[in-house]
Amino acid sequence: MNGSTIIFYLLAALTLICGVLSVSTRQIFRAAIYLLFSLIGIAGIYFWLDYQFVAAVQIVVYVGGIVVLIIFSIFLTQ
Repeated sequence: MNGSTIIFYLLAALTLICGVLSVSTRQIFRAAIYLLFSLIGIAGIYFWLDYQFVAAVQIVVYVGGIVVLIIFSIFLTQ
């Protein structure tokens, strides 16, 4: 096993664990944070595959969407 394979497995594990946690948690703020880390893990896999543009678009679009989701969750659950 070389370093590239280890990085891939770590990113895949991060994505899967955070995806399961975002679905299974009952607190909306934590679910949004777990979803954010899951999408960052997917962007990391894109960077690992040498798709820099797709990874950058993934980060810009989805991180912006998660920020809006966090703002709405804070406003609506008070």
